[in-house]
Amino acid sequence: MRKRSIRLLSAVVPLAAALGLLTAPAHAQAHAYDSTTKYVAMGDSFSSGVGASTTDLDCGRSPQGYPALWAKAHGINSFTDVSCGGAVTDDVLTKQLSGLSADTDVVTVTIGGNDLAWGDVVLKCLTSGDAACTAEVDRVVAAMPALSSKVGATYAAIKNAAPNADVYVLGYPNLFETTASCRAAVAPNQFQRKEIARFAGALNQTLSASVAKAGFRFVDAQPFFAGHAVCSSTPWIHPIVNLTPLHPKAEGYRYGYLPALTSATG
Repeated sequence: MRKRSIRLLSAVVPLAAALGLLTAPAHAQAHAYDSTTKYVAMGDSFSSGVGASTTDLDCGRSPQGYPALWAKAHGINSFTDVSCGGAVTDDVLTKQLSGLSADTDVVTVTIGGNDLAWGDVVLKCLTSGDAACTAEVDRVVAAMPALSSKVGATYAAIKNAAPNADVYVLGYPNLFETTASCRAAVAPNQFQRKEIARFAGALNQTLSASVAKAGFRFVDAQPFFAGHAVCSSTPWIHPIVNLTPLHPKAEGYRYGYLPALTSATG
């Protein structure tokens, strides 16, 4: 896999992401998607399937990622996956929009976490103590308005390139359980995990608000991963000490992200 393809992991063994909240807007309605649907998957490693098996060496795309699983479940023949591990909003604008057209019926995307270098947030909490963890979370929360502007521009570009598509923006799951005990060999302490969850909530709130302004649909992944984050007895997310740390396992895509997306699309 190219070095930049998991940019969010570059901080520690490498490291990844933390997140999770919010629901799809009340106006969201299920559509009848079938073999004639033209579907394009966009975004970062949480869309490409990094963490599942049989990923490609360039962008970490996997047939066990939620886009491929959703396309298969709906019998879709026209499926284009331009998602790429490590993508930031600028990458979507410069490298992924070409996958869209006026004929595109459905778009899914996760984007925004890498713009805030969230792996650095986890690293700071893990290695620098509670006070430094809180300060780092405060810093990135203060940067949310700038992120809102970036994702807003990205959503506008998607709408312009695929004006007839239903667009589903998926949120990020909480990577760590915040319970007192933790079964993982290496993890931030409980206070730090709660601080990381605070960052996750702010990130998903920012994304959800921007999605509403764009007229898209926000899909909350957190409830579907509840009880299966790092520190749980049955984690669907890889631990820190792993080749794809803090990314969903195949189970996370199949039992977390896929049901979350299906709950919004039917």
